[in-house]
Amino acid sequence: MKDNKEDIEVKEEGKEPSEAAEDAKEAAEEPSIASDQTIEIESLRTEIEKKSQQAKENYDKYVRLYAEFENYKKRMVKDQADFLKSANERLIKDILPVIDNLERAVEHAKEPSEGSKGELQDIKGLIAGIELTVKQFKDLLGSLGVEEVMSVGEPFDPTRHEAVSHVETDKHDNNIIINEFQKGYLLNNRILRPAMVSVAKKLEKKEDVVSDESEEK
Repeated sequence: MKDNKEDIEVKEEGKEPSEAAEDAKEAAEEPSIASDQTIEIESLRTEIEKKSQQAKENYDKYVRLYAEFENYKKRMVKDQADFLKSANERLIKDILPVIDNLERAVEHAKEPSEGSKGELQDIKGLIAGIELTVKQFKDLLGSLGVEEVMSVGEPFDPTRHEAVSHVETDKHDNNIIINEFQKGYLLNNRILRPAMVSVAKKLEKKEDVVSDESEEK
């Protein structure tokens, strides 16, 4: 009886052969599971790095597009401002001959002529009226950014003046404008119409001419 009890206790403390095999199998599979987890983690890390790189590239594209859009807006604002500045250019050019004729009429009316005092008063009234009209036109043009080109007494500037003639004289320095035939105008500091002028040319002295001829001989 005693031996049977010991056999039963041994069987209870030990495991069946099938259970031992399963334990051994699980122990063998544990390193494989750990390896699979490591591979999965590395795969996830690689995917995260790819996504981070894509996010950085998308951000850089956004920054570039934003900068290009801002530059485009600035160009549009500038183009619009330039368009508004020159929008009235054709109209202004058409108005300028009217002012030219009014100014010529004023100059002509100021010339002395024979006649009674009444006629002189009429002429004075005409002159005053025309001068007022010219002033109103010029004020209007000034509000649109139009300015007169300075000419008489100024050095000749080919960007603002058009030389109609050159006059030899010893009363003025060389290349100085001595007469203006038609006024020039600027529109927002850009030349709208050059002034038509005559320019002084230094008169050569006879001594200089004789000296030059003798040197040539």
